[in-house]
Amino acid sequence: MRTGTTVLTLSGLLLLAACTRTVVVQQPVPNGPPPPERRGSRPPPRALPEPDRQPPPPSPPTQPVEPPRSTAVTLGIPPGHLPDPGQCRVWIPGVPPGRQPRPRSRPCAGIEAVAPAGSWIVYRPGEDRRVVHVRLVDERRPGIVTRVRIFDLLSDHLIREEQPADPRQNNPPVVERPREQYRPPPPQQQPLDQPPPVVKPREEPPPPPQRPPENKPPEQRPPPLPPPEIMPPVQPPPGQPPPGQRPPEQRPPEQRPPEQRPPEPPPGPSGTVTLNVPPGHLPEPGECRVWIPGTPPGRQPRPKSRPCEGIAAAAPAGSWILYRPSQDRTVVHVRVVDERRAGLVIRVRIFDIATNRLLREENP
Repeated sequence: MRTGTTVLTLSGLLLLAACTRTVVVQQPVPNGPPPPERRGSRPPPRALPEPDRQPPPPSPPTQPVEPPRSTAVTLGIPPGHLPDPGQCRVWIPGVPPGRQPRPRSRPCAGIEAVAPAGSWIVYRPGEDRRVVHVRLVDERRPGIVTRVRIFDLLSDHLIREEQPADPRQNNPPVVERPREQYRPPPPQQQPLDQPPPVVKPREEPPPPPQRPPENKPPEQRPPPLPPPEIMPPVQPPPGQPPPGQRPPEQRPPEQRPPEQRPPEPPPGPSGTVTLNVPPGHLPEPGECRVWIPGTPPGRQPRPKSRPCEGIAAAAPAGSWILYRPSQDRTVVHVRVVDERRAGLVIRVRIFDIATNRLLREENP
């Protein structure tokens, strides 16, 4: 009986030992061989294959990008209507080319005097023929340039914009220097070895000697005045009203009007008025020029000959506007400008070129 129980007990222990698993943990030894790989009952998880990734496309090469040009402001003038190199012309924006003011090309001297408000003064420099300078006239004041624009002649694009030069600013600006502030001198430090200076008390002057009072005589008062006498009332001089009454109204003396002299008749053909303009300084037939009486020919305003359109606006006060008609080349028409108002023609005189004599005088 005991033998059977012992056998059953041993067989149970063997079965229990067979079902259990002994795990041995081996610690790594420093500076020794690596520990052997442990093999467990479960295999390691398999790494899933990664999907194929396509390489990123190559970036295109960077190219320098040109800054966009300003196309908001363009010239808008046909090449055939531009002035000659070194000369100017007046251009009205928004007006067709066939109705623009003439001439197409003229010298730039004095062109601002004939430029109306809101117009352009187009100038082509002779040294650089690829650009065009446009001087913009003020919208309200004729002849006043507000700014200057420079355009490219090939592309009609605006290159840059400048401020007009002021001819009155010839003197350099006066630079005010800052005023030097007064600084008191630093106090002088006395050495420690020396004693402080002795300050003497200020001596006051002695008081002035007092004189004994003098014996003055008693003051004498003037005798009393007698009572005033009653004076009779003052009578006004004859011809004047008594006081308290208004004087009679006196009319001012009548003034005679100034004598008006009759106007002087204009000089006839045999008068003393002559032309006094050398033949070489007369304009071409069908054109005009401005002449200043009493000025030598070499100092007269230029050009010598130009179209008559708009010349009165550039004529100063007291000047002449010479005109040679193309149908009659033996005479010269002289439009006399008023002595005080520029551009206002008051009369027209017609002279003979051969004799320089006055033929007749007409109203403008």
